[in-house]
Amino acid sequence: MQTVKFAMTVSPDGEISVSTDRVGRIASKIVAEFLKKKTLMLPGGMIVMSTDVNAEVGKGFLSWAKGFMKTWFNRFMKNRMVDEEIEKMVIDRGLETGWSVGNLFRGRFISPKSGESFTEKSFAIDIRGVPFDFVEKAAETLRRKFKQESVLLVNHANNKTFYLD
Repeated sequence: MQTVKFAMTVSPDGEISVSTDRVGRIASKIVAEFLKKKTLMLPGGMIVMSTDVNAEVGKGFLSWAKGFMKTWFNRFMKNRMVDEEIEKMVIDRGLETGWSVGNLFRGRFISPKSGESFTEKSFAIDIRGVPFDFVEKAAETLRRKFKQESVLLVNHANNKTFYLD
């Protein structure tokens, strides 16, 4: 058996560059075959939103009480609600993806529509392996389901952040 040394670089996107010698070219073919078996997923995006109902809360005690009850329902059922909605969308579009739901922190938001300031608990849904238009559609569906005025979106492909309202 003989030991062979060569220089090879594999970038994160799977591009291979090797030294020009014959052994390096052979080794790069072997590594390229191995890398073909790995599936490169689309970067997807993240949805950041609150469980606190703010879009439909009116004035008066009755409206406040309804909003309070819906907020606690959202907090208790958020994982199930998110999973059901995203799973339906994934099955409808025939996508192979994964997502995570996690708590973040107390968020602050000032509504440009009403001028009101909100301090609320927020959570994030990180969806990978899908085009960003899927993330936007999921955000709109969840925004309505959680009765939110707006949600924050992060596009992992270009690292841009914006509100969806």
